[in-house]
Amino acid sequence: MSDKDSTRPAEGKAAGRGLLHGLRTFEISYVALILLSVIGVAVTDFSRKYSHWYWYAMVPVFACACLIMEWARARNSGKSRMSILRPQLLTWFGLLVAVSLTHVLLFTGRLDYENTGLVLLLLLALTTFFAGVELGYHLCLLGGFLALTLLMMTYMEEYVWVVLLAGILGVAITVYAYKRRLNRLKSA
Repeated sequence: MSDKDSTRPAEGKAAGRGLLHGLRTFEISYVALILLSVIGVAVTDFSRKYSHWYWYAMVPVFACACLIMEWARARNSGKSRMSILRPQLLTWFGLLVAVSLTHVLLFTGRLDYENTGLVLLLLLALTTFFAGVELGYHLCLLGGFLALTLLMMTYMEEYVWVVLLAGILGVAITVYAYKRRLNRLKSA
């Protein structure tokens, strides 16, 4: 048995641990971002005083969560953190500018509070999708789910809980797929 062969099991175990750790980070971040988005629309509808600040707070929260999720994945692929950081900071800064402009439309009377929450969710969905184009399909899926949430909230505001259930189901399917992939990696 050569030296290369003797190091493979240790490398496989380390990669498996990293993937499992990334999976937990991904699960927690994914569910939290979905819940925070739905809460944001509700805050905009019901609390005009705090909606402005809530959406400004969501931009760095989403940016940090997306970076954390991608850094967990990048650790296994060998990407440097700095190669991920610069384009993502520009992307999320763009969202911050768009949120500011949306609030200008709100404060000048061009938008009402109910529609402002939906527009902000649309901007968040689009930015998350574009971040996923750069970082990985997981964020594209999250952006798509946020867009579906927007559609559901637009047509069936009473059925927001159905959207949350669909999100939990989506996360469960993703977790199952990852665990299945992890098992294949361990057996290989």
